[in-house]
Amino acid sequence: MPERRYLVTAALPYANGPLHVGHAIGAYIPADVYTRYLRLKGEDVLYICGTDEHGTPITVTADAEGVSPKDVVDKYHRIQEDAFKKLNISFDNFSGTARPAHYKLSQEFFTRVLEKGFVYEKTVERPYCPSCKKFLPDRYVKGICPACESPDQRGDQCEACGRQLEPHELKNAYCSICKGKPEMRQTKHWFFKLSSLSGRLNEWVIKNTQWPSNARNFALGWIKEGLEDRAITRDINWGIPVPLKGAEGKVLYVWFDAPIGYISSTMEWAVNKGKPDAWKKYWTGEETKIVHFIGKDNIPFHTIIWPAVLMAEGSYSLPWQIASNEFLNLEGRKMSTSRGWVVWLHDILNEFDSDALRYYLISIAPETSDADFNLNEFKDKVNNELIATLGNFINRTLTFIQNKKGGVVPNGNPEWGDPKKLEKDDSLSPDDKAIVHTLYGSMLSVGSEIEKLKLKHALEALLHSAQQGNIYFQKKEPWKGDNDTTIFLCANLCRSLAIMMHPFLPDSAEKVWKMLNLEGSVKDQHWESAGMLAIKPGHKIGAVEPLYRQIEDVQIDNFKSKYLRIAQEKKTEVEKMAEIDYEEFKKMDLRTGIIREAKPHPNADKLLVLQVDLGPLGMRQLVGGIRNYPAESLAGKQVIVIANLKPAKIRGVESQGMLLAADESGSPVLLTTDKKIEAGAKIL
Repeated sequence: MPERRYLVTAALPYANGPLHVGHAIGAYIPADVYTRYLRLKGEDVLYICGTDEHGTPITVTADAEGVSPKDVVDKYHRIQEDAFKKLNISFDNFSGTARPAHYKLSQEFFTRVLEKGFVYEKTVERPYCPSCKKFLPDRYVKGICPACESPDQRGDQCEACGRQLEPHELKNAYCSICKGKPEMRQTKHWFFKLSSLSGRLNEWVIKNTQWPSNARNFALGWIKEGLEDRAITRDINWGIPVPLKGAEGKVLYVWFDAPIGYISSTMEWAVNKGKPDAWKKYWTGEETKIVHFIGKDNIPFHTIIWPAVLMAEGSYSLPWQIASNEFLNLEGRKMSTSRGWVVWLHDILNEFDSDALRYYLISIAPETSDADFNLNEFKDKVNNELIATLGNFINRTLTFIQNKKGGVVPNGNPEWGDPKKLEKDDSLSPDDKAIVHTLYGSMLSVGSEIEKLKLKHALEALLHSAQQGNIYFQKKEPWKGDNDTTIFLCANLCRSLAIMMHPFLPDSAEKVWKMLNLEGSVKDQHWESAGMLAIKPGHKIGAVEPLYRQIEDVQIDNFKSKYLRIAQEKKTEVEKMAEIDYEEFKKMDLRTGIIREAKPHPNADKLLVLQVDLGPLGMRQLVGGIRNYPAESLAGKQVIVIANLKPAKIRGVESQGMLLAADESGSPVLLTTDKKIEAGAKIL
């Protein structure tokens, strides 16, 4: 039977700034837990990543800092790599897309896709800023989203509804540099025939029943809505030159070259290993399982665009699993780097233990819905769960052995290695047998949840095992004597916990392993051995020390004062819109409405579909980006509606008007009247 292997990737972070805690739990920690588990299982696995070093996020930062794009890339690649090391992210290779090998591979990809007929040339009109004297690629132009009418959206993706955009599609567009109005000018570009792959993509996505629902539903919804061809080139100086005569001055669009970075990073790993062809087995063959860990905003690229490029090129395996997480908010508000409302990864790792942070982030992981990072909750979960349950059981067991048993594990039955054979052992009490079952059963349940990518559940199962140990220890009262069997089983449960902790809490796991004075490293053990009674009577443990330190209130207060105070006080710059006269304003028919029904949008996680009563104007169906409101709470709520807005389809559902809402730190707040009035009343 052919050997199975895994290629695990985490989304390439833009090298235009540091990483925050949302990035960490969005892709990198989950991928790390999964990879460490696979290694313990004895699987052939590589964990690959690198920085995304092209695109307008880089050039925008370079412009702001007054340096070259290469300076930006080098600076933030180093900062991000250092943060990953402090967080114990176990990449096999961490590369970057501005390296010569990546340039070469990306140009080869373009050439093969072109030769196979999936790329064509077309002259199009694109936004050009006369003041700045250049075309405006994605993040250099802002405007109103054509799908959901949200203002101040970038020209690459609408943050409100998630739709992928092109700069020329925005309404009321303006240059993000000078705020001037761009004009449309002709320019030549090359386009990828994404539309021609709709059928193959649809069939492929349908077969991938193992994907999480948010990734699968988004992909199927986008295909149903209709895929459009995408420009594969653009007018910008920083990027990979298009390897084609007549395309001088053009570079490859970052959406095309960035995911190729997964392959070039794997190639770099192989070269560094002295086996330059070793990368091939991880990207070809049915035995290869490619797993992409991504945040929600990367779902379109990894479920549709990247697989389509791979299909067109034809030489590589398609992704097997898309592990996609939702967003992480901060203290009840959407995280915003531009507003300074963010906890940077390097900051919190300078102040707190990396395993404490890993524990908290996994415990609140946004696996199926958005989650909230709260610093006081971080303290409470670490103190009341991680320390009080896991740390407490390990400490009380090993301290007892050290102080009461001379550091020697007492007698149990040396034949007890396999816990499955102990069910009929009459020398064990029901409580003894229960803790043996916990030891073996936890290994199975924790592993099963990791394989299903339910890491929160896996961590809960691990903690439950430690809690059962605490209950057993307390009930057996070993301090009263006749405790050899109890302490023997507890010592073995500590060993089992160390192995199961390794994917989640690698530093802590290694500390426990050393305190137990076991040979080698915990990372070199086999996962199934966590279900065995491998510590024998007479084993001498090592020096015992507390596994964790309590987090004090003053530490949280100091952190907030040091790192969040400026963010809380920071005043955001107001972007002024162009003035309009009263006649233009009068064209809007503003009405009061009453929401009669609200339900989730079938194809978009941030949108709701509303039935709104406008009185004499009848019932209207509206689509709004107000998923921060529970759908069931909206029935009967009075709202303000633009009633004469042309109907538009938003992610496949028609919207017959527009709700008015204010922006509170990235979360919409519905506008209403100060008292109830009849539906359909005109706003004067």
